Formats: sequence, structure tokens, C-alpha cells
Amino acid sequence: MDNLFDIIKNRSAPGILIFDMNNKLHYSNNEALAMLPGLLQATDAVKKGKQQVPEGIYDLCNIVRREAAEKRPPSAEKPNCTVLHGKEGLFYSVRAFCMGFQSIGKDPTHIMVLLEKIVEKHLVDYKKIKNKFKLTKRETDVLILICEGLTNKEISAELSICEYTVKDHIKKIMRKMDVGSRSEIISVSF
Repeated sequence: MDNLFDIIKNRSAPGILIFDMNNKLHYSNNEALAMLPGLLQATDAVKKGKQQVPEGIYDLCNIVRREAAEKRPPSAEKPNCTVLHGKEGLFYSVRAFCMGFQSIGKDPTHIMVLLEKIVEKHLVDYKKIKNKFKLTKRETDVLILICEGLTNKEISAELSICEYTVKDHIKKIMRKMDVGSRSEIISVSF
């Protein structure tokens, strides 16, 4: 369970935008303010007050608003989310939800939009793992190759060591990390 909390603690906070039902932006947190410039393309930005918001976000808000007006829940085939391509090749997940007094039968009053950068590859801090579990340099080398998906035979060829030595290193890594399989080694590492 501690690993789960570490994962949660290391996640960055999502950007949050709150619009009224007329697409007027009422709130944006610092994370959203930091992400918006990276989301804007020269052709799709619409000036709304002082803050520029990509057209794709307004499109998603319009879909959510329509569904709320028709009193239909979001469908599994077309959830209220999209992926926007930003500057420098970055991608962003954008999800929208109605807010307000829906639970007591009233119409929603606002739309909340969550923005998150999509990270293609999670980087592992092997130095931190080495120190945390007191791994040797060679055990860390083996750990890195396990996380890259190499087999024992491939690790042995990569490190120019015997396959039996690879197995011994893996046993020691498992004992130090208190895990029982390669998949658990990878899970603890990420």
C-alpha cells in the first residue's frame, strides 16, 4: 500500500478550469494556467477575457452541456474526454464534467474541465531505488534491464555474465525489495 501512496504523491496535480453554462471561464488553478500556453495552437485559440483557451476545450464543454440539457449520461462509446495535441509534440488529456445540484434534480450550474499532460514514458529513478533497497551496482544494472523487459539470457549477454549469475542477482534483488516475482520488481520500481 505504501507504493500506491508514493505513486499518488508523485503525480502532478491536474489543471482545473471551471466554466459557467455559457462558456465563461470562472476559475483556473495554477496548474491549468501553466498548461494552457502549451495547449494553444496559433489557429485554434479563442480569446475569452484575459485567458486564451483552446477551441477543443470549448467543444468538449458544448458536448457536456448538450448531454446535460438532454438529461442523458455520458456514453461509454463517447465519454466526455478528448486528447489535445499541444506545442512541442506534447499531448494533453482533457475531461469535462457537469457540476451543480444535479443530485437533487436541478440543472447543472458549471462545467469542470480537468487537464493532464500525457507522459509517454515514465522515467525510473534507479539511483533512488539503488539507495532505498541497498542494491549493488551490478544488481542495479540487472534491475534496469529487467525493467526494460529483457530475459535472463538477454541480460546475461548484455552484461557479459553467466545466466546463472543473472538468476542469483535477481534472487538478491527480490529479497532486498521483498518481492516474489519479476513483475513485482518492475511494479516496485515504477
